[in-house]
Amino acid sequence: MDKELKELLNQKLAENKRRLKEICIDKTKLQIMQEVENFPEKYRFADDNEKKRIEIFMEKIPFSILHIDFSLLPESPLTEHEKCYLCFLEGSEEIFDMYIYGNFSDFIRDYDDFFFFSAYLLIIDEDFRRFVHIDDEFNQKESYID
Repeated sequence: MDKELKELLNQKLAENKRRLKEICIDKTKLQIMQEVENFPEKYRFADDNEKKRIEIFMEKIPFSILHIDFSLLPESPLTEHEKCYLCFLEGSEEIFDMYIYGNFSDFIRDYDDFFFFSAYLLIIDEDFRRFVHIDDEFNQKESYID
């Protein structure tokens, strides 16, 4: 196989892989919408611009496998939260590429439904400063990034 054909084949394979990933993400989103009661009335999935902001924010958080190293962050008592983004910290590969926007109180009420998809959750405030980590025993820790 000559170089050009090999490159074309690699491009086609990469495109097919990307499409399959999108299909899996769409299936997982549909499953979440079916499992979480009244999902469309309470939540929506983050758009591409929001996803980029969330991913930039998450890069600033010191992670070690499923856990946040809170010793490297300022202490903060749990405070009142309103609009937030829910991030899954474990689960299928597709789940890491989706973020859900809604009210903090709704996320807490629907915790059991989200726990089905991931036992470790991160809820990031809309202002992209404060966040709450929820572990597999529903322990909540809050901190912030300056």
